[in-house]
Amino acid sequence: MIMATQFIVNEKCEKTAAILPIDEYENLLHQHHVELALTEDYKVMIDEMLEKERSGEAEYVSMETIKSRFKSK
Repeated sequence: MIMATQFIVNEKCEKTAAILPIDEYENLLHQHHVELALTEDYKVMIDEMLEKERSGEAEYVSMETIKSRFKSK
């Protein structure tokens, strides 16, 4: 049986999520990693970010942490 991509929608019928066959998902992941792995600039950027985090110059937080700072209390 072949599974097609399915979508989850909200009450306004806007797509909010997708259900993909595993092989399609794995292909997307592979393509993403290959594209990132090919650029030396990307590797340099990540190394610089990690060094700033180690030295205390930068602190990386989750998206949820950032969102919570802007929510009304």
